[in-house]
Amino acid sequence: MSKNLMMCARGADDGTLQHPTTSIDVEFRNLTYTVSNWRNRGSKKNVLKGVSGRFKSGELTAIMGPSGAGKSSLLNALSGFRSCGIQGDLLTNGEKRNERLFQKISCYLTQDDYLQPLLSVNESMMIAASFKLPSSTSKIERQTTINEILKTLGLLEARNVCTTSLSGGQKKRLSIALELINNPPIFFLDEPTSGLDNVAAKQCISLLKTLAMQGRTIVCTIHQPSASIFGLFDHVYVVAKGLCVYQGSTKALVPYLHSVGIHCPTHYNPADFVIEVCDNDESTITALSSVVQNGNLSWTQYGVDDIKETVYKRPSAVLPDEQENQGTSADTSSESGSSEQCITEGLGFSVLRYHRIGHTKSLGYATSQWQQFITLFKRMIIQIFRNRVALRIQLFHHVFCGLIVGCVFFNQANDGSKMFNHMKFCIGVILFHTYTWLMVPVLLFPSEVKVMKKEFFNQWYSLSPYYMALQLSKVPTQIFFSMIFLSMVYFMSGLPTEFQRFFIFSLIGVITSMVAEGLGLAVASILNVTNGSAAVPAIIAPFLGLAVYGFDFANKISWMMNAVMKLSFLRCGVVALAVTIFGMGRKKLDCYEIYCHYSDPKVILRMVDIEHVSVWTPVMILCAFMLVFRIVCYIGLRWRVTT
Repeated sequence: MSKNLMMCARGADDGTLQHPTTSIDVEFRNLTYTVSNWRNRGSKKNVLKGVSGRFKSGELTAIMGPSGAGKSSLLNALSGFRSCGIQGDLLTNGEKRNERLFQKISCYLTQDDYLQPLLSVNESMMIAASFKLPSSTSKIERQTTINEILKTLGLLEARNVCTTSLSGGQKKRLSIALELINNPPIFFLDEPTSGLDNVAAKQCISLLKTLAMQGRTIVCTIHQPSASIFGLFDHVYVVAKGLCVYQGSTKALVPYLHSVGIHCPTHYNPADFVIEVCDNDESTITALSSVVQNGNLSWTQYGVDDIKETVYKRPSAVLPDEQENQGTSADTSSESGSSEQCITEGLGFSVLRYHRIGHTKSLGYATSQWQQFITLFKRMIIQIFRNRVALRIQLFHHVFCGLIVGCVFFNQANDGSKMFNHMKFCIGVILFHTYTWLMVPVLLFPSEVKVMKKEFFNQWYSLSPYYMALQLSKVPTQIFFSMIFLSMVYFMSGLPTEFQRFFIFSLIGVITSMVAEGLGLAVASILNVTNGSAAVPAIIAPFLGLAVYGFDFANKISWMMNAVMKLSFLRCGVVALAVTIFGMGRKKLDCYEIYCHYSDPKVILRMVDIEHVSVWTPVMILCAFMLVFRIVCYIGLRWRVTT
């Protein structure tokens, strides 16, 4: 990629958005997309069937077609959002594109506006600037850039509004504003008008038209636009049954149909008409596809353009390292200028130049992984503490359950005649932490994964900083709420007021909650809310069965079954609590009857066959479970962002 792609463009201060310095045309030839048909094993379905086309810079392009025609599949293939099953040539300015480079200079906006909740518009923009602009950029410079982008997109007055309170049109504009911070020359949008009324939809397309007129390549899918919205597009690409049936200017669509014997009625929306013509009429689709040679020909107002014979005179994208190797004096001068931080006051807002941070980072992220981690950690902490409703629910839940458990086992910890009550107490504490911290990520994390996937694909940050911030940001509140419950049940049950015993008791409860949360994150990183909610009970059932098995005949359990029981983290938690409560030199329990067989804590430990078990053994096994579940979570996230 040339250095110009990495820097801002100069222009007149006319109140419009800034022009990218290098024009990039997106081209594809003989593109096919094949997916497996899950209904018939071994069979495959061709979603795209060798289509070709070219989307020019400076033009707003619409990909149209009936439902199931392959619009989104084509957009996903061109943007790189989907790579499995894709075959064909993907080019930029007539040359085979570098995928890493292309991903860095393009952005993809999904149909749904995945925005970070509990943040204001300005905070969302500032966080995006922290990822997209060099770390040496001052806060004032970032804020200046953000204000000018928001002003141009009509969001300045809503800069202090929470993202969840924005209207549909404002959310769409904010999604675009977040990606405009680093001024990418290529935009892909999937159904940008979905869910908007006609006025908001026209405003959205008008905004995209303005961005395209400044030299950007903007491609979006759209189902059936109104006539006024259809007229805003410069270029239209119509697909049906995986084939291209028209490519060219919107104004040339009606003459093209007329030339092949299909007459659009007067005062009829051409966008509606071409969809109706192609809907389920395979003979018409095949005939139209043959005329345009499946996208190799493009219709304009001035004639037919054969994209295969186009000779590009634009400079091809050159990598920074390659350009430096050319060793020209002009390159040296340009590199010197780009290594310094500057703001170019141009067309409406200031875009900060990228810094050259060395050869290894020329195609990497604008900031280091440590800076990404700090930004992500701060964002997650802010969102956690601003979610007042969730915090109050958690507080009420832990206090209420602590009171219930404490009252049920009130002052029974020193009663030597109720051995099984003691074991029920241990099981209850472990089950509380398991179900409390297991279901929260299963229900909430899948929606967060969607936001993360969009930000990751658009090169905001890498996966490792996100993963570490995710794991550490929840620890403070998790420990705080767990300690509320554990303190209440410990002292209300009448356990000895010994610091070491209380510390280990609390440690086991907190680690169990972290194991359960790790399992929930692992499930949520792979499955959606519905499937995850069904899978979790099935996963927990064997662990729970092994946790309560055989306490009344522990000495008769075979060594093989004992080994199997260690595979249950619930069992390890119960055993660790039992050793903590009745071990560590615990004095004899009170006896209010004639004879109490279990008044000696050692008898209880011998009864459940854990007399010689160190408390740290099950604790270490719990830590191993926690590590395994969180590794599975990372693998699941890696799978989600690469498929």
